[in-house]
Amino acid sequence: MKLIAQADVVIALGTRLGPFGTLPQHGMDYWPKDAKIIQIDADHKMLGLVKKISVGICGDASEAAVALTERLTGRTLVCDASKDARLTQIRDEKAAWEAELDEWTHEKDAFSLDAIDEAKDEKPFSGGEYLHPRQVLRELEKAMPEDVMVSTDIGNINSVAHSYLRFDKPRSFFAPMSFGNCGYALPTIMGAKTAAPERPAIAYAGDGAWGMSLMEIMTAVRHDIPVTAVVFHNRQWGAEKKNQVEFYNRRFVAGELDNQSFAEIARSMGAEGITVDCLEDVGPALKKAIDMQMNEGKTCVIEVMCTRELGDPFRRDALKKPVRMLEKYQDYV
Repeated sequence: MKLIAQADVVIALGTRLGPFGTLPQHGMDYWPKDAKIIQIDADHKMLGLVKKISVGICGDASEAAVALTERLTGRTLVCDASKDARLTQIRDEKAAWEAELDEWTHEKDAFSLDAIDEAKDEKPFSGGEYLHPRQVLRELEKAMPEDVMVSTDIGNINSVAHSYLRFDKPRSFFAPMSFGNCGYALPTIMGAKTAAPERPAIAYAGDGAWGMSLMEIMTAVRHDIPVTAVVFHNRQWGAEKKNQVEFYNRRFVAGELDNQSFAEIARSMGAEGITVDCLEDVGPALKKAIDMQMNEGKTCVIEVMCTRELGDPFRRDALKKPVRMLEKYQDYV
């Protein structure tokens, strides 16, 4: 993030420069104010649409990258002198981020601390405990198979999940981003699995978003499209509830969910279902589900029982605290 903020020139290659990549998020305003922007996009209508650019290039990302590399070959560039220092800084920033994630086991805002305390007195139906989402995401990351494809849905835990996903090759990560289409993850990963059946396919969804598309598990079973779904069962519309925490003083409207067992629902549709309520079972559950997917052609839903703690909202600029203009409404502020 620091490298981006300090940049004099930004080359936007393979990005639409959409709001999720350029606006302040999680308390960090990392987009440079005065940098010159070179934008490359196959759709000429996207050039300069979101950010004012200095140079616009209409072309395929891969072909444009090759052409630029050929033009720069044999030339002495100003940035060459600082290449080693920048690589060292990138390594240091990545290492610091990994260390921060290792220590960041749960959310620490007032609402989440209350939710954690409440979870101690509330046991999941199988007798285990409600798990911290960040710890679950770290364990899932450790158990990820090679060559994996992952789709994430809209939701609070999914926005946190992006910090715990690592990929070594393209066409591996599918996220709804600014589309905001709830229920995205499962049908998307089914499409990816159909296109690349040799690769493990995993969908992440919160229980709210899962209610939008869980019936497609039956489609996956019926049409032999084996995938693995991880459902974070925290009994709430997390993203909407976080907005109500931040901007409406915890005046909640339609944020709670009373769910049945998603693992049992999956089994009723012909898939496998695993309920996880112990941290040490997270990794083995994912490995078991992937083994069934790749070697037995089975779809599996892993239902993870989570606390109600919440990460930051997607966009702090999206909402503002309400202002009551009429005196009779002042008590509701």
